[in-house]
Amino acid sequence: MDHGTRAIRFSALGGRSFQLPREEAGSLSSDRILELVKQEIDVTRVDLAVLTYSMGDGLTKIVRIEDAPNRGLKQLDGAGISIGGGTRVYEALASSSWPVLLLPGIHRGSDIDPRMKVFSHGMSPEKVGLAYSVYRRGNPSFIISDASSNTVTLGVIDGRIVGAIDAPIFAPGLLHGPLDVEAIREVDSGKMTANRAFTFGGILRKMGIESLDGADRRGEALEALALFASMEIAALMVLLRDLNESCPPLFLAGSPAAEISSRVSELLGREVKALDNFAAARGCAEIASAVYEGADEILGIEVDSRVRGANGGG
Repeated sequence: MDHGTRAIRFSALGGRSFQLPREEAGSLSSDRILELVKQEIDVTRVDLAVLTYSMGDGLTKIVRIEDAPNRGLKQLDGAGISIGGGTRVYEALASSSWPVLLLPGIHRGSDIDPRMKVFSHGMSPEKVGLAYSVYRRGNPSFIISDASSNTVTLGVIDGRIVGAIDAPIFAPGLLHGPLDVEAIREVDSGKMTANRAFTFGGILRKMGIESLDGADRRGEALEALALFASMEIAALMVLLRDLNESCPPLFLAGSPAAEISSRVSELLGREVKALDNFAAARGCAEIASAVYEGADEILGIEVDSRVRGANGGG
């Protein structure tokens, strides 16, 4: 399960996928959510599920959901818009009879390049699923930029996450973005909170566009997104090159990936392959399979010892 900005996406290993808008999920009961999951992805039993939730900055290991303090968060009010749909899905999974694991995000407490620990948070847990999906398809080292509502870029070397740049740090997405000088002034003057400045700091609102759908300046907005995603990928290329990975494969995720991948490729002078919208959820299903079979680490992230009792392997 990939807890995205606009929807929660579900995939079964080798099976079907579907997505549930966060607003819709917020109106459903736990029983109905579980019914939909089983119905839409055509599963009759669940041996092990992997869930991502919010920032995941309270975890450094892959843990059972019942062992996760505070839903795996340092604090419940984080950066971003809280709609409630993700929480309802979390509650549904936590109350189910299914064995469920929770993925951590990448942050200052993670085992990554120590220079990247200058930043408190690098990426949310669903990006771990995204990275594992690419890794499982024969790519030991790579860079992925997930450019959509947010822009988040991560680097992997020899099957290990080495660093990531989160949305509040560098490149704006379509909806959210880092605090520029104008936003800092508005926060200091009390006109808005820092969280609102972030959640309304993306390309669309900076350009005065409410939605990408049917916008007169759609092309201009996507051109800006492509430029900033390219710049963030280039920044991660510096890190990987310093770690002796000079030419990693490049990938682009997020809803507009297919539309902007050719432009990002042109800007970087390198092929950048677009991933589909269910890559992260599919990667989570593949993590569940690997842990069920006894894996004790995923992309350098340790599997908590208590997980051994939650699966049929190891």
